[in-house]
Amino acid sequence: MEIFIPAKFIYDCSTYRVKDPGRKSVQCALCRNKECLIGKNCSVIKSGLDYSGDNLKSIQISAWLESDPTKRTKLEEIAIYSKRLGYRKIGIAFCIEHEREARLVYDILSRYFDVFSVCCKVCSIEKESLDIRKTVESEFEAACNPIGQALLLNDDRTDLNIMLGLKTGYDILFAKYSEAPSITLPLLELPSTGDSEIDFIE
Repeated sequence: MEIFIPAKFIYDCSTYRVKDPGRKSVQCALCRNKECLIGKNCSVIKSGLDYSGDNLKSIQISAWLESDPTKRTKLEEIAIYSKRLGYRKIGIAFCIEHEREARLVYDILSRYFDVFSVCCKVCSIEKESLDIRKTVESEFEAACNPIGQALLLNDDRTDLNIMLGLKTGYDILFAKYSEAPSITLPLLELPSTGDSEIDFIE
């Protein structure tokens, strides 16, 4: 089924802009031609891209994972990526509702890396102190603390942080304050992971 896009929003690669006078940014989602696939640069930043050093190694590893025919879970891909980049310390920032899954990820990754884990209720901040309504009838209810999770993993000097089950907004705050790169590990993949070994193909 062809998706109809109003003519004024059809992207013209020859102008590098959307055909709308009030807009100046590229709009690849509206482009029908995708001439970038055949060598045309539709932007003005190509000369400023820094694919050297670790950035070059990162994109090379990513391209290898993308093209390799072996079917892997996201956790396996994260482990292989981290190993090839020389990462030693992996952080896990998880929602306390998913502590079982966090333990599974910890048990698997700790065979290959130094793993540090922080749950969302760390520091035990009272919800009322942040003007957040309680969801249960109790004298005390702890708020989620994504900034605290990030700062504690920063103290551990992790090379990469995995976000596991963090709700919308909490993940954004965590990524904002994390000094290490952060990646979300989908919970739906974990049942297929099992307590398995990871095959690090050299």
